[in-house]
Amino acid sequence: MLLCASLVAPASASAATSAAKACKTNNIRLGLLTALDCLAIAAEHVGGYQRSYFKLWIDANHNGKNTRAEVLITESLVPVRFTSTGRTVSTGKWLSLYDGVTWTRASDVDIDHVVALGEAWRAGAWRWTAARREAYANDLGVPWTLRAVTDNVNQAKSDDDPANWLPPLRSANCIYLTEWVAVKIRWKLSVDSEERQAIRAGWIDARCSTLKVPPVVTIKIAP
Repeated sequence: MLLCASLVAPASASAATSAAKACKTNNIRLGLLTALDCLAIAAEHVGGYQRSYFKLWIDANHNGKNTRAEVLITESLVPVRFTSTGRTVSTGKWLSLYDGVTWTRASDVDIDHVVALGEAWRAGAWRWTAARREAYANDLGVPWTLRAVTDNVNQAKSDDDPANWLPPLRSANCIYLTEWVAVKIRWKLSVDSEERQAIRAGWIDARCSTLKVPPVVTIKIAP
């Protein structure tokens, strides 16, 4: 029996090492249930959150367009129009993932942090520097941290995690859950046990694995 154990252990350790490496390797694509194992499980930090701790919206590349404008420009299905200042987007065409509604006025659209600022705070951002929180709040490095969505749907979501909120459009759940996990991996944020179970249950309930092309989690660690 001891001999068998000694033979099995190295293989198990090797598999664990390989999995841990995948969680830290940029551009690796993982199935959601596999990617969930990349996330540390921890109780949420209670208290102390203020939205002002995350500076919004900045013009990181100094092109005259702030983060909100950059997302609106990128996600619009048609060329956007600007107000007279040339800095604020006024019209375009945005399909809100969460409810499937299309909008043409920018004023009807919010820029949602897929993992809300309050949730990020509770999941580890309370330890960050102000500069790190600013980088998170304005993350344009990947297309799945910020989304242009219907304003009142975003407000209904508030800072809930998947244990308490999923998109009202059920067909959006698979993408939303993969993006949620991808953001948490990117920024090394934790999940609590209830949240983790809700992500897993949401994925299974929506039959995401049976889709012709199931969405996957792309690993892209924040600088």
